[in-house]
Amino acid sequence: MKFTVVGDSHGSGVFGLIEELPSGVSLSIDNINQQLLRRQTGYGRGERMEREQDKAVVRSGLWRGVTTGAPLLIEIPNKVSSAEKSVRSIPRPGHSDYAAWTRYKLNDLAVYAERSSARWTAAATAVGSVASQILHELGITLCGSVIAIGNVSCGLPSESGWISRRDASPVFCHDKEASQKMVEEIEDSIKAGDTLGGRFVVIADGVPTGTGGYGTLFERLDSRIGEYFMAIPSVKGVFIGNPDVRLRGSAYHDKLFVENGMIVRKSNNAGGIEGGISNGEQIVVEASVKPIPSLRKGISSVDLSKMNETAAPYVRADTTAVPAASVVGESMLALLLLEAILERFGNGDFRSIKRRVTDESLPYWNDGLGEKHYR
Repeated sequence: MKFTVVGDSHGSGVFGLIEELPSGVSLSIDNINQQLLRRQTGYGRGERMEREQDKAVVRSGLWRGVTTGAPLLIEIPNKVSSAEKSVRSIPRPGHSDYAAWTRYKLNDLAVYAERSSARWTAAATAVGSVASQILHELGITLCGSVIAIGNVSCGLPSESGWISRRDASPVFCHDKEASQKMVEEIEDSIKAGDTLGGRFVVIADGVPTGTGGYGTLFERLDSRIGEYFMAIPSVKGVFIGNPDVRLRGSAYHDKLFVENGMIVRKSNNAGGIEGGISNGEQIVVEASVKPIPSLRKGISSVDLSKMNETAAPYVRADTTAVPAASVVGESMLALLLLEAILERFGNGDFRSIKRRVTDESLPYWNDGLGEKHYR
């Protein structure tokens, strides 16, 4: 399975394409649109998100609501035109403006915002919802939560009912007290004409043990997580499992025990992945998001057409996009997990794939595999 996203920020729309999907999966367009709505909302989003009202339009790959095995193409039409009406020659520090200009040499910095804008994440969210729906049919669930905005942070979700608390939060945070403080932090930033970054976590439960591999460097689940999550706009760092690496090995590594004839662990510092392969625990991925680079109060820059110092312009933007990034993170984890699972269990008819996943069991030491090598 592979996917791609195309389209400009202010063109006719953005598009997500998934190839090599299994046939026979019933997809809910309402589910896709719900995820698109979540990506648009979240306290601290800009005025554009109030006007877009994203809806998914499936252009190919569905027959009576069921996947056919053909490429699945989803369009999300754009409703809002560009706020920039004249040539812009002043780059915004922290954005792609200057670096992209040195690479592509087109003398209007607004051109680079079309592809570098986070608008393309609407398409990624749509195809990620497709992947999530398929994973759900295999007993795999994914959910994200914001764990830091600005100077406000909280611990990872652990108690039951955290998803409903996340859904009730204006910033998609499972911690009610931290959520309120995050809103206050955003309000202070709005008043100051500034922007905020933060962190989010995405947790996948039910991933079959043994997913991923070490046959190639990029077959590893952790390699894929780094690749997919670092593609999310403004993400500057990714960590799998417990980021407190000050612990010694005896305290950090997840010890193995036997209970009722089954191998169990009492911690998950590895974040569900060892050697690039899932180990049966929850997969836990944290990502750090930098502040939005377009500030109302401006920041020192240079006018490239005149080579004089000046303030960077304000281009319509969010105060913070951390809640939206958490939704995109769910999509990215869903896409890479589905990719790895289809590589392992095959493609084609979804019922056959589901049966193979269901029939898969943990190996026993004396199951005969490799027996001939020890004769």
